[in-house]
Amino acid sequence: MDLIIKNGTIVDSNRCYQANLAIAEGKIKAIFLGDKNFQAEKVIDAEKKMVFPGLVDSHVHFQLQDLGKIISTDTFASGTKAAACGGVTTVIDFADQTRGESPLKGFYERKKNADSQVAVDYSLHVSKTDIEFLDEIPTLISEGIASFKFFTTYSWRNLDLNDAELLILFREVRKCRGMVVGHCENDAMVIQYRNDLIQEGKTDPIYHAHSRPHIAEEEAIQRVLLFAEKTGVKLHLAHLTTKEGSDLLSLAKQQGLNVTGETCPHYLLLNEREYKGSEGYLNLMSPPLRHAKDQQALIKRVQDRTIDQIVTDHCEFSRESKGKGSVPFHQVLNGIPGIETSLPLMHDFLINKQKLTYPQLIALMSTKPAQIFGLYPQKGSLMVGTDADLVLFDPKIEKVITPEKLHYSIDWNPYTSLKVVGWPVMTILRGNILCEDGDFVGPQNKGKFLKCTNK
Repeated sequence: MDLIIKNGTIVDSNRCYQANLAIAEGKIKAIFLGDKNFQAEKVIDAEKKMVFPGLVDSHVHFQLQDLGKIISTDTFASGTKAAACGGVTTVIDFADQTRGESPLKGFYERKKNADSQVAVDYSLHVSKTDIEFLDEIPTLISEGIASFKFFTTYSWRNLDLNDAELLILFREVRKCRGMVVGHCENDAMVIQYRNDLIQEGKTDPIYHAHSRPHIAEEEAIQRVLLFAEKTGVKLHLAHLTTKEGSDLLSLAKQQGLNVTGETCPHYLLLNEREYKGSEGYLNLMSPPLRHAKDQQALIKRVQDRTIDQIVTDHCEFSRESKGKGSVPFHQVLNGIPGIETSLPLMHDFLINKQKLTYPQLIALMSTKPAQIFGLYPQKGSLMVGTDADLVLFDPKIEKVITPEKLHYSIDWNPYTSLKVVGWPVMTILRGNILCEDGDFVGPQNKGKFLKCTNK
């Protein structure tokens, strides 16, 4: 054997139990009690540690581009390094179609850029911003793209699809046995509210939240659920933020629709109060932070399993890129970092406060994302024969989150000064140690592209 991990508490989406793991050639070869006379090049004693499957973050934005120029701070290299230090061993990023250009060409270019940089395994969604090149969808699916993102807003960035285009896209993706992933906000409402606020001189960061009201998310979700029902396509709702949106997901599931949904740590932990103060501009993202009642509703939907996964929507920008507080809210680049802190934050908030069990947390952050996007059981599980992607987690370590202790390329963090109990102490990708005791120690560019499949 190459590696044995002994004396740890193994956690999967069903249970916690004591056992040892034997790893060889990047796979889990045995799960056993006692000695078994296995010989290994390296033995790790995981006593008093939890052993999780590597996290799967199915919604990240590294090396984000606009008009061909990289505008985000993270590259694939720096972003996946931070991911690994947070216990994330698989990410799904986006190949964004430029309107009028081939999405297949864009996918190949995006994959080429990522392949030489990624520290963890990865896959891609393809974002569709027009209904040209529908004939490329079967080829994309054969290349391992299972999911196609759409926007119901951002007309000012030429990203949105109108209702007729959505129906056409849904039908074509359904025909090819793919799925669609939706950023759901009513475009006309967002534009009207935003313009009214600007005309009234209300341009501070707090008005970002006011410019994207609850009803914009609620209406758009209702609409795309109807389209999904009529076309039969599998639908995934991205970054739910409101009580109304999560209630609609619950109702759709009760009615038997083939729909799943996600939320993010920042929507559970933060609310629109974060937009006040001199650094409120740093916390702008879309959809925006909401109210305390929305946080409570989302927590309830996480607990009752209406919400299937917790992802980060990680998108990192420097203070300079965000305008250093000198530009109106509608000109601030949207996005916050989150991938390195998601596990300790959710452990502290959901496990330590007894809102969830360990298996439930692992289901939300590893197993369900892998299942939804066709990577299970190789990812998101700890079973004999699967990839040896593991996180050793110490539930007793106390840390205060500070930017200088993280592996991001920026000097700020939305959770600065927050104390958490529990932190990943080792991350293993296919049997190779990537991170140990807070330091990245593995190869920078050995991540592999993963083909997603719809089952």
